[in-house]
Amino acid sequence: MSNIIKLSSGYNIVEFEELNSTMVTMKDMVLAGCDINTVVTAKRQVKGRGRHGRSWVSPEGNLYFSFLRKSEKNINGNIFAPVFIVAISVAYAIISISRNKIRPSIKWPNDILVNKHKIAGILIENINMPKNEYLLNIGIGINIISNPKNTIYPATNLKSENIDTTSHDLLKTFLEKFRVIDKVYTDQGIEKIFDMWHDLGHKIGDKITVKIGNNEIKGTFDGLSKEGALLIINKYGKQESIVAGDIFAL
Repeated sequence: MSNIIKLSSGYNIVEFEELNSTMVTMKDMVLAGCDINTVVTAKRQVKGRGRHGRSWVSPEGNLYFSFLRKSEKNINGNIFAPVFIVAISVAYAIISISRNKIRPSIKWPNDILVNKHKIAGILIENINMPKNEYLLNIGIGINIISNPKNTIYPATNLKSENIDTTSHDLLKTFLEKFRVIDKVYTDQGIEKIFDMWHDLGHKIGDKITVKIGNNEIKGTFDGLSKEGALLIINKYGKQESIVAGDIFAL
């Protein structure tokens, strides 16, 4: 059973008690013809997914949702732009819901950290539609009252950071921030989005490690490429461009 909540922002939230995955349900719904402003959320996920095929532990009390956005393939923009737009939107939502008590940081490309602990994760997948149209299925999990243990990166939750909120209020705040920041991208371009990301992301010269499979690159952060790849100066003084990998601050 589901409950539908219509927001003044134009989004329709379809709320479920439990799903295998909000992203799977979102894909099924869009292929069946749902409106692009549909948002799927669940109190619990049985088979939540994170990046690189990892599971996303999803007990009740946290926020789990998926929503849609047109792919950059449709509008000839930077195809990685949504990765940064969504990450900034999550960070700004946390800043707002905490009334500026928390200022998250972003670990490239889109993990949201509070006090060097992961508090939110983002997964984005393409949905190929008829007539060569493409939509993005964007799944987000934010830890509100609990977080997993023994993870590849230390985790935290808003309650542990002395912030009280509800999944509904946080979701509503995120959607408001996303609409604003997505319009910033439309009006001012990817350079402005990269500026906003840099404000919360790694700083030039920060020491980082990049893990790609069994390979490890240690060096210093050297900014983003024009496509949004991470640039790192390795131990030999050579700049490398990273398009996928796990990033760890040293």
